[in-house]
Amino acid sequence: MKKVNKTNTAQDFKLSPEWGFYLFFLFCLALVYIYLSHRTDNIVRDIETSKQNLIELRAENVTLKSDVMRYRLRQNLEERLEDKGIKEPNKPVTIIKSNNGE
Repeated sequence: MKKVNKTNTAQDFKLSPEWGFYLFFLFCLALVYIYLSHRTDNIVRDIETSKQNLIELRAENVTLKSDVMRYRLRQNLEERLEDKGIKEPNKPVTIIKSNNGE
Protein backbone atom coordinates (compact mmCIF):
# COMPACT_ATOMS: atom_id res chain seq x y z
CA MET A 1 0.00 0.00 0.00
CA LYS A 2 1.22 3.32 -0.97
CA LYS A 3 0.66 6.39 1.06
CA VAL A 4 -0.93 9.18 -0.84
CA ASN A 5 0.34 12.58 0.19
CA LYS A 6 -2.44 14.99 -0.37
CA THR A 7 -1.61 18.66 -0.15
CA ASN A 8 -4.20 21.22 0.66
CA THR A 9 -4.58 23.89 -1.92
CA ALA A 10 -6.73 26.98 -2.05
CA GLN A 11 -9.30 25.15 -4.13
CA ASP A 12 -9.92 22.61 -1.35
CA PHE A 13 -11.11 25.30 1.11
CA LYS A 14 -14.12 26.71 -0.65
CA LEU A 15 -16.69 28.49 1.48
CA SER A 16 -20.15 27.09 0.93
CA PRO A 17 -23.19 29.36 1.33
CA GLU A 18 -24.29 27.50 4.46
CA TRP A 19 -20.97 28.23 6.15
CA GLY A 20 -21.13 31.83 4.98
CA PHE A 21 -24.55 32.32 6.59
CA TYR A 22 -23.37 30.59 9.74
CA LEU A 23 -20.29 32.81 10.02
CA PHE A 24 -22.41 35.91 9.32
CA PHE A 25 -24.79 34.82 12.10
CA LEU A 26 -21.87 34.38 14.53
CA PHE A 27 -20.52 37.81 13.54
CA CYS A 28 -23.94 39.40 14.23
CA LEU A 29 -24.12 37.65 17.61
CA ALA A 30 -20.67 38.99 18.49
CA LEU A 31 -21.74 42.54 17.55
CA VAL A 32 -24.89 42.26 19.67
CA TYR A 33 -22.83 40.94 22.60
CA ILE A 34 -20.35 43.83 22.33
CA TYR A 35 -23.18 46.39 22.05
CA LEU A 36 -25.00 45.02 25.10
CA SER A 37 -21.83 44.91 27.19
CA HIS A 38 -21.06 48.56 26.37
CA ARG A 39 -24.65 49.53 27.10
CA THR A 40 -24.53 47.71 30.44
CA ASP A 41 -21.29 49.47 31.36
CA ASN A 42 -22.89 52.85 30.60
CA ILE A 43 -25.95 52.01 32.69
CA VAL A 44 -23.78 50.92 35.64
CA ARG A 45 -21.74 54.12 35.32
CA ASP A 46 -24.96 56.20 35.32
CA ILE A 47 -26.23 54.36 38.41
CA GLU A 48 -22.98 55.02 40.27
CA THR A 49 -23.10 58.72 39.36
CA SER A 50 -26.71 58.91 40.51
CA LYS A 51 -25.77 57.28 43.82
CA GLN A 52 -23.01 59.85 44.37
CA ASN A 53 -25.40 62.70 43.50
CA LEU A 54 -27.98 61.29 45.91
CA ILE A 55 -25.42 61.15 48.73
CA GLU A 56 -24.43 64.78 48.06
CA LEU A 57 -28.07 65.91 47.93
CA ARG A 58 -28.86 64.14 51.21
CA ALA A 59 -25.93 65.88 52.88
CA GLU A 60 -27.09 69.23 51.50
CA ASN A 61 -30.63 68.50 52.69
CA VAL A 62 -29.44 67.80 56.24
CA THR A 63 -27.37 70.98 56.22
CA LEU A 64 -30.30 73.09 55.02
CA LYS A 65 -32.65 71.53 57.58
CA SER A 66 -30.22 72.32 60.39
CA ASP A 67 -29.91 75.93 59.13
CA VAL A 68 -33.70 76.30 59.06
CA MET A 69 -34.03 74.87 62.57
CA ARG A 70 -31.32 77.22 63.81
CA TYR A 71 -33.04 80.26 62.26
CA ARG A 72 -36.37 79.25 63.78
CA LEU A 73 -35.05 79.52 67.34
CA ARG A 74 -36.58 82.46 69.23
CA GLN A 75 -33.22 83.81 70.40
CA ASN A 76 -31.78 83.82 66.91
CA LEU A 77 -34.96 85.43 65.54
CA GLU A 78 -34.78 88.20 68.13
CA GLU A 79 -31.13 88.89 67.27
CA ARG A 80 -31.89 89.16 63.57
CA LEU A 81 -34.85 91.46 64.18
CA GLU A 82 -32.84 93.71 66.51
CA ASP A 83 -30.32 94.24 63.73
CA LYS A 84 -33.18 95.63 61.62
CA GLY A 85 -34.44 97.86 64.46
CA ILE A 86 -37.51 95.79 65.37
CA LYS A 87 -38.02 95.09 69.08
CA GLU A 88 -40.38 92.83 70.97
CA PRO A 89 -43.45 94.66 72.31
CA ASN A 90 -43.70 95.04 76.12
CA LYS A 91 -47.47 94.87 76.32
CA PRO A 92 -49.81 92.27 74.88
CA VAL A 93 -51.66 92.93 71.66
CA THR A 94 -55.29 94.00 72.09
CA ILE A 95 -57.99 92.77 69.78
CA ILE A 96 -60.40 95.41 68.46
CA LYS A 97 -63.89 94.11 67.83
CA SER A 98 -66.31 95.91 65.55
CA ASN A 99 -70.06 95.76 66.02
CA ASN A 100 -71.16 95.88 62.39
CA GLY A 101 -73.75 93.16 62.77
CA GLU A 102 -71.41 90.25 62.85
